[in-house]
Amino acid sequence: MALAAVDAADARVRELEAARVIALDIIPGAVPIEGYAFPKRCLMLFGAEGPGLSEKALELADDVVYISQFGSVRSINAGAAAAVAMHAWIAQRA
Repeated sequence: MALAAVDAADARVRELEAARVIALDIIPGAVPIEGYAFPKRCLMLFGAEGPGLSEKALELADDVVYISQFGSVRSINAGAAAAVAMHAWIAQRA
């Protein structure tokens, strides 16, 4: 029984290690969320409104995606950005 639990935990760790890190920020080279194919397993990073993500967070990211917006606003509230991004992820699985 204990060995099965260890095996299950190891499998979960491997699954999490395979997840891609997706940064959401408006920076040069970022791709629009509308055309991005989210991986099944991913971890999304959101920065503070205004300054965005740190350089270290961007370095750790596998991909950088931005949420398209009209007007001169550079960013939206992190909670709103998270809702938009998670909806984009689930919409690709519906």
